[in-house]
Amino acid sequence: MSAIHQPDSTRQKILLTALELFAAHGLDGVSLRTISAESGTRNSAAAHYHFGNRLGLIDGILTMITDYLEPQFESAFQGVEQAPGPTLRDVVKAMCAPYLSLLSGTPPWGSAALRFMAHLHTDNTQPVIRLLNQHFRADLERIELQLHRVLPQTDRATLRLRLGFTLVNLIHGAAEIHLLATSPFGDIRPDDATLFHQFVDYVEGGLGFNSPDR
Repeated sequence: MSAIHQPDSTRQKILLTALELFAAHGLDGVSLRTISAESGTRNSAAAHYHFGNRLGLIDGILTMITDYLEPQFESAFQGVEQAPGPTLRDVVKAMCAPYLSLLSGTPPWGSAALRFMAHLHTDNTQPVIRLLNQHFRADLERIELQLHRVLPQTDRATLRLRLGFTLVNLIHGAAEIHLLATSPFGDIRPDDATLFHQFVDYVEGGLGFNSPDR
């Protein structure tokens, strides 16, 4: 049974077990039969019964993650969208905070969710890309619109490229944040509040950079 959580329903057991195993071994590193067995269900085809196939299971995990993230994202971005003069830092904080909250230990599967999403961005196929677009495109369009609002001098193509860089750094960096404790400089991981503000500084500087050579 998954070590992440002790769920109530068979479907939830399968979701959380799959999340843990996909996070540890990648999207192709574990079979549906193994997920069913590890979830503690008696039916070896339980994952197939509840989700149809691997893609259906990935979709179910993404829904679980976005159901958790969306209220935080919505609250943060409504504040930015309704503010008469938001700053770039306001937009960056609203974008990063929901994802970095997954490191807090609530929900208990948050760190696994970040590693899972990191795999989605590196191990993906066209069907997985379509799922990612289905779950995240509307939010990304809202982020891009607010970035354009606070950085009108930056052309949209550059802004979108920088946003792409930011998302890669956000997901993969958060998923591997434990490596800061074993860096070549020793343990450089600060407390969570400092980590958040340092990351916001980093992202704000990259998104808002204006090269004097251009």
